[in-house]
Amino acid sequence: MFKITSLRASDGGGAVRIDIKRDGERKSECLYILASHQREYEFAKGDYPDEAYAVLCRLDGICRGVKSGRRILGYGANSRSALRMKLIGKGISPECADEAVEILSAEAGLDESGDALRLCELQIAKNIGARRILSYLRGRGYSDESLAGVKEYLAEVDFIPVCRKAIEKKYGGVPTDFDIKKKCIDYLLRQGFSYNEIKKAFEN
Repeated sequence: MFKITSLRASDGGGAVRIDIKRDGERKSECLYILASHQREYEFAKGDYPDEAYAVLCRLDGICRGVKSGRRILGYGANSRSALRMKLIGKGISPECADEAVEILSAEAGLDESGDALRLCELQIAKNIGARRILSYLRGRGYSDESLAGVKEYLAEVDFIPVCRKAIEKKYGGVPTDFDIKKKCIDYLLRQGFSYNEIKKAFEN
């Protein structure tokens, strides 16, 4: 058994602080749950069975996950998979991390397709080719579904000028020496450009 001794609003009304005291323990314990969960479960002062304590602990984990997730998203784009792993790395259980990610998605805090497209544009600005961009985004946990818009966007981009810029930035212009030209081609392939794009960039 345990007793809820007090409840009060927290986090600007977005969460509720619940103070509890468990049987046989001198110190009280403080847990936080989302305001939406409080409306759903309607916790109040009084005695509760141990089963309710397990529920409160799970809701506390979800609340901490949502708070951490908002801070993480404030620093930049994240895929659902990447955000989940970061939450787990901060001590949130996998189950609570999953629920936190769902809540963040529902409140429009997580737009995978839009975030992936913005990252794609940043990579193009760095003179990166399409193949490497897709590999980079998949490496950051973006699913094929969230990359559908990126693939359509990449199909419309003329990567020959992008490839030319990559050459000029790395070599100051199109190299004429055979060995340097070979190294340049290898470099451009690693940057994600196709043989055809490289060939036309050298010709222009």
